[in-house]
Amino acid sequence: MKIEYGNKYKNSLKSIKRRHKESNTLEKVLNHIRQCIDFNELIRNPISLMYEYEALKYELNGYHSFNLNRNGGKIRLIFSTDNQQLVTLEFLSVNHYEDFKNKL
Repeated sequence: MKIEYGNKYKNSLKSIKRRHKESNTLEKVLNHIRQCIDFNELIRNPISLMYEYEALKYELNGYHSFNLNRNGGKIRLIFSTDNQQLVTLEFLSVNHYEDFKNKL
């Protein structure tokens, strides 16, 4: 799959630069996304389940996320998809979606 970087993502990337564990996990998730053929494979892949893939609901409908912390942490990679081949990275939330909701 192809990855596109949104403006909010580029600005939010600074928030996890100091967090080495989450930065490493982010790189693993991005490599996982690149290796998947299409969105259907991405959501069904066991690695996606390992990083707690979820489709968001309510006011965040249309967005998806991966958890960058193991054991229920708050840092999330939020992304959207327009078609089966393109993923747009939207935001790195460090406060369990609350900071992303404020940016909408």
